[in-house]
Amino acid sequence: MNENLHLKIRENLVACRADQFQFLSDLIKTPSEISPGDMEPVVGLTVKALKEMGFGVERHEVPSDLAAGSGLSNLTNLVVRHEFAAGPIVALAAHGDTRKATAGWTQDPFGAVIKNGTLYGLGAISKADLAVYAHALVALRDARPDLSGTVELHFTFDCAQDGELGPGWLLKNGIVNPDYALGSGCSYGIGTSAMGDLQLQVEITGTALSTAQAATRAAGGVVADALEAAVGVMAALYKARDDIAKIRSDIPGIGSPSLVIGEIEGGERPDEAPGKVVFGLGRDLIPNETPAAVEAGLIRLIADAASQFDGVVCKISRVKLSPPMKAGPATDKLSGILEGRAADVMGGPVWVYGVPYDPGSRHYAALGIPTVLYGAGPGTLEEAHAGGPDERLVLDDLRKATEVTALALADFLKPAA
Repeated sequence: MNENLHLKIRENLVACRADQFQFLSDLIKTPSEISPGDMEPVVGLTVKALKEMGFGVERHEVPSDLAAGSGLSNLTNLVVRHEFAAGPIVALAAHGDTRKATAGWTQDPFGAVIKNGTLYGLGAISKADLAVYAHALVALRDARPDLSGTVELHFTFDCAQDGELGPGWLLKNGIVNPDYALGSGCSYGIGTSAMGDLQLQVEITGTALSTAQAATRAAGGVVADALEAAVGVMAALYKARDDIAKIRSDIPGIGSPSLVIGEIEGGERPDEAPGKVVFGLGRDLIPNETPAAVEAGLIRLIADAASQFDGVVCKISRVKLSPPMKAGPATDKLSGILEGRAADVMGGPVWVYGVPYDPGSRHYAALGIPTVLYGAGPGTLEEAHAGGPDERLVLDDLRKATEVTALALADFLKPAA
C-alpha cells in the first residue's frame, strides 16, 4: 500500500484530534440513558457533528409504537455513506445510548472529566467508537485515496438493550445491506466471535391461597400453589446452572455460559399465596452450542420440574434468541488486516478473541455478513469499568484505535492489482 497515503492519513488524524476529543466529550455530556429513553438530544448532537465533518446524514426514524414498545420515547438511526468507487460496502457500526448510571461514581457520569490522560463518563467506551469511526472516515476521505468500495457509518441508539431497533431494524427494512461490518470492540484485540443470548419467560398458574386454604392443603387437601411450584422450578434451574458453568468454549475470551433468573413477579398480599407467578431467565450461548438444542433442554427441564406439583399450569415462551456470532473464512481478510495494523500501532501483537457478551453487531452476523469487532478501549471491559461506576477511556487508546481503523480500511479497500 502507498506509504504516502498512510502518511496523509496519519497527518489528517493529528489535525482532527482536538475535534475528535471534543465530539466524544460532548457525547458524554449529553445523557442518552435507555430510561427515560429520550434519544433526540444525542441524535441531534451527532447529526450536527457529522455535518460539520462534511458528511451527508440520513435520519431514519423508527415508528413511535415500536420505540415505545422498547421503553423509548423516540428513536432515530443515522446512516452516512461515502463511496470511493465501485467495490464492497463496509459498515462501521456503533451506538450512542447507555444504560442508567449506577451508584458508586466518584466522578460526574456526565462530566467528561479528564485526569492523567483518562476520560471518565457514562458511555465513554461505547460512545468512543462513534468518534473513532467518524474520524477514521474523515482522515481516509481527506487523504483522497484511490480505493474501491464504500464506507458507511451506522450510528444507532438502542444497542444498550439489544439492537433490534438499531442495526436490526436498518437491516430488516433494507435501508442498509453491507458486505462487511465492523462493530464496537477494544483497541488491543480483534473480536471475531461472540456469545449469543436466550431469554425465556415462565408463567406458572395455580390457585390463590389464603392462610386457611394453606391449612387445608397441609391437612391433605390438594391445592395448587403457584409460588411453591415456581420455587421448585427455580431450584432445578439453579442446580442446572452448576453443570452449565462446567461447559467451556475453546475460543479465547468466551469462557463459560451462565444462567440468570433476572426478574420475578407475583402476589399482592403477605397472607395469600399468589395465583400466578411469572419469572424470566437468561442463558448465554457460546459459539459451539446449538441454540435450538439449548432451548429445548431448558424447556424440558422447566416442564419436568413443574410437573412435580399437582394442579399447576406452566407456560414457557421465548422472549429473545440471539444466536452466537461465529468466526468464518469470510471474516479472515478483514480481521487479518486489522490484526496487522493494530500490532503496528500498538507496538506488539494483539489477540484475536471471542466477546463474552451479546453485541449489537450480531445482527449483521446473523444475516451472514462477515462481522469483526474493533474499537476504542482497553484489553478487557473490566479495566474500562464499562457500564459501571467511573467508566473510563484512556485517550491514547482512542487515538490508536482511530489510526488502526483508518489504515485498515485503506488496506482493505485497496483496488485489486
